Amino acid sequence: MIREEYVEYINQIVTSLKDRLGERLISIVLFGSVARGDAGEGSDVDILVVSDSFKDSYGGRFQLFQEVEDALLSSEARMRLRKLGLGTLISPVPLTREEVKRNPPILLDILVDGLILYDKDSFMERHLRELDAKLKALKARRIQLPGGRWYWDLKPDYKLGEVVEI
Repeated sequence: MIREEYVEYINQIVTSLKDRLGERLISIVLFGSVARGDAGEGSDVDILVVSDSFKDSYGGRFQLFQEVEDALLSSEARMRLRKLGLGTLISPVPLTREEVKRNPPILLDILVDGLILYDKDSFMERHLRELDAKLKALKARRIQLPGGRWYWDLKPDYKLGEVVEI
């Protein structure tokens, strides 16, 4: 659950991405500490953005997010968060639909604590539902460690040499 203090800032990020990507925007998913509601001073705003317009190299995709961050630098919502000692740095994960379909590891955590903020044609909702079914078939589980850390055991009954695909 997002901390109330973040709601306006997150809405501004979503609006800015919609304005810049228009019809090319597929999905926006908030994840990480802000999505879990345990964000603090060192936290960043982790967002997965899906758009088929991301044809550039992975590094070239970040120009869009720099523009979004620059546009929000002096927003009242961002300034309020900073005064409260809460992190505002946007940490984007920009992917195309095809890249999402390859199930990058970040989707494991998004499945558990991600919040879909925008989802054209329910692309991300459907994909996460399919991924969840695959993980359940494997009996995968996220194992909590002390200090709030965790790791994934994708196939508890794994046998040496066996190929595991998600």
